[in-house]
Amino acid sequence: MATNKPQIAVTFNLQKWADGPSHLDDGADKQLAPADNRDSVTFEVPWEDGTDEEGTVFPDESYEANQLQSHPTAPEWVQNWDGPYYVRTELVDDE
Repeated sequence: MATNKPQIAVTFNLQKWADGPSHLDDGADKQLAPADNRDSVTFEVPWEDGTDEEGTVFPDESYEANQLQSHPTAPEWVQNWDGPYYVRTELVDDE
């Protein structure tokens, strides 16, 4: 049976650990920053894979959204990324 539900766009945002600002503590703290070596990438997943039981799109940066890193439609390098990252989700506009 065909479904007319929209796809979910998943944007995978790479991060890296960087030194914190020197004015915080002694500057030894690490913080997350955008990764330099690659841009963010967006891929689409079916409605059923990007929503909860009530049909609500997984919230940005949630555990459920971040699990979409390993989705079969994700690029292979995304599935293999072992550094820090976060995921944003949104409905795909069919216009």
